[in-house]
Amino acid sequence: MNHAFVFAAQQFLGFELCDALLEKGWTVTAIDIDTEVKDKWLEIGRNANLQYIPYDQWDKNMHEDCNVFLPYYDQVRENTVSYLEEVEAIASKLEQPPHIIRIYPNGNRSQSEDGSAFYLPTLYGIHQPEEFLFAQLLMGGKGEASYVDDPSGAIYVKDAANVIISQASKNESFTLKPLSAKSWNEALSYVTEKSLSPEREHKDSQSVGKELIVKPSKSHQYIIEQQLKGIRMLEMRE
Repeated sequence: MNHAFVFAAQQFLGFELCDALLEKGWTVTAIDIDTEVKDKWLEIGRNANLQYIPYDQWDKNMHEDCNVFLPYYDQVRENTVSYLEEVEAIASKLEQPPHIIRIYPNGNRSQSEDGSAFYLPTLYGIHQPEEFLFAQLLMGGKGEASYVDDPSGAIYVKDAANVIISQASKNESFTLKPLSAKSWNEALSYVTEKSLSPEREHKDSQSVGKELIVKPSKSHQYIIEQQLKGIRMLEMRE
């Protein structure tokens, strides 16, 4: 049975990687800095193939035949996933290093030649962090604050996670592209009626490695409705 160690497992993409791996029958060791599991794990429910371990309780061991997912993409807050570099150092010292899958936002570059690397534009969907424009607007903001979106594209986070897992065994680099080049504006149109120009053009839209076109499994409207529903449920709990 395939075994994955997923770090930043309680973050936006990290959580979706865990969910997608479990759906495909993997054994998942989920690791993050939080001591307590978050409410979002209720969406997965009981699963004998899942174990959550707080980072400070992890024994620093990884099986040599496992896959290690490092979603640097989730670094949207200061120091949220800063410990991933320490994980890299730990893995590099193992006699038989595991296969590492690194995931970055567009514009970043992996400094490592081993393993797999994925480069992503804006990901959106339920649990999207408030640093993204979509989340800010859905939470009642006016879109005037700074945001981290990459306007070169918008991909449903669950679709991105599934594509990453399908290609993770390859020692290659990939850039994920949405089916529509206008996907960011198309998705944004279901969030606000205002015409918003991107705060910035992405600093580096050039693809790294092979381009992978991600076909959407759901409509923009459905995804935005689910994202809004998730925000409202969170507000009710608070």
